[in-house]
Amino acid sequence: MLVSHGSHDPRPQQALKQLAERLKERISIRLLPSSPSPVLATATLECSPVPLHQQIKQFAEYTRTLGLNQVEILPLFLLPGVHVKEDIPQEVAQAETALGATVNVKIKPYLGSQLSRLATELTYQITSIPCDVWILLSHGSRRPQGNQPVEELASKLGAIPAYWFTSPSLESQVEVLVQTGYQNIGILPYFIFAGETTDAITRLSEQLAEKFPQVKIMIAEPLGVNDALVNLVIDMLTLS
Repeated sequence: MLVSHGSHDPRPQQALKQLAERLKERISIRLLPSSPSPVLATATLECSPVPLHQQIKQFAEYTRTLGLNQVEILPLFLLPGVHVKEDIPQEVAQAETALGATVNVKIKPYLGSQLSRLATELTYQITSIPCDVWILLSHGSRRPQGNQPVEELASKLGAIPAYWFTSPSLESQVEVLVQTGYQNIGILPYFIFAGETTDAITRLSEQLAEKFPQVKIMIAEPLGVNDALVNLVIDMLTLS
């Protein structure tokens, strides 16, 4: 079961469904002809009419009718923040209590834990856009050590970290870079899917471009549903 954050914007949910379909196709190719088709579902932590623990319970009950007794949860999150470390484990615990001992629910590592693979994919993005310096813009977490992976990833990319909901902010980092003398600044949104937040980032980048007309500010796309993401998730699902 792929678990994402959830949004009132329909685009992330559409992308999640697209990712699930591509995963099913790719996994089926890897399996032997006699193997059963993969049982794969999607769920959201927020913005769903049904709480996550009920979504897990319903999926587990369905898989049990197929003779399966283990459900694996893959959190589609990029940071080890409150959602990954607290909210999802609490929802899983509620589901396990309701299911009893009939089904084992296991939480796999979250997507953002695969720093090396993500760094490789993001490197392809930034090398295709000519910029003097890059800002890696993440959602940000107020949880202690929650932003550590972003710091590490930014270091791997040779980028400057910034955060949408915590500090240092995108605007403050752009101001520092402008004062330092950079003329071409790239913004790399560290988000899985496009949605309301990435729209807001685009609007802010346009405002910053107006504020600093002597500087060229370019913005890259979020990760999105591409072959690299599909292959990464497949490896995370199939490796123990």
